[in-house]
Amino acid sequence: MIGITTKKQYNWHAVYLRSRTEKKVFDEISNKRIECYLPLRSSKRVWSDRVKIITEPVLPGYIFVRISLSEYYDVLVTNGVLKYVCFDNKPAVVSDYQINLLKLFVEHLNDKIEVSSERLRKGTFVKIINGPLKNVVGEVSETRGKSYLILRFEQLGYTLQVDLSQNEVEILPTESLAESIA
Repeated sequence: MIGITTKKQYNWHAVYLRSRTEKKVFDEISNKRIECYLPLRSSKRVWSDRVKIITEPVLPGYIFVRISLSEYYDVLVTNGVLKYVCFDNKPAVVSDYQINLLKLFVEHLNDKIEVSSERLRKGTFVKIINGPLKNVVGEVSETRGKSYLILRFEQLGYTLQVDLSQNEVEILPTESLAESIA
């Protein structure tokens, strides 16, 4: 008789957290040997008597976990975790593509990332033609005369904006957009 092996399916999910607990929750979930990702950015804070570089979450109140069904409750019982981001009463899956793009943005453009919770209207899609983000596809929005590459996280209601010059991107025709993202 041939044994049937079932391979666990792992997906990325966004988890909503209690305010200002991101780093603590990340440590606790990591200690449970669950793959998780907390995108952090560095920023300079200036006070009257000193200047300090601090690291803060790119998406405050959220962390990403890559789990199978068997780790679902292990995440929920972690101190500081409130709930999974859900649609139709099911935890929303964040694609590997979006997580990898987020990692790429944080790694290479950390100090240029701006976060906005406003929902931006869809604009022109572009592909970056040079630099560390070459071939990454994003959406353009005109804001105060500057062009920004937008990485959308519809499930969270956030967008990430990165300042790029127009000569660093190539405008994509709508029909080639599906091919570029696939």
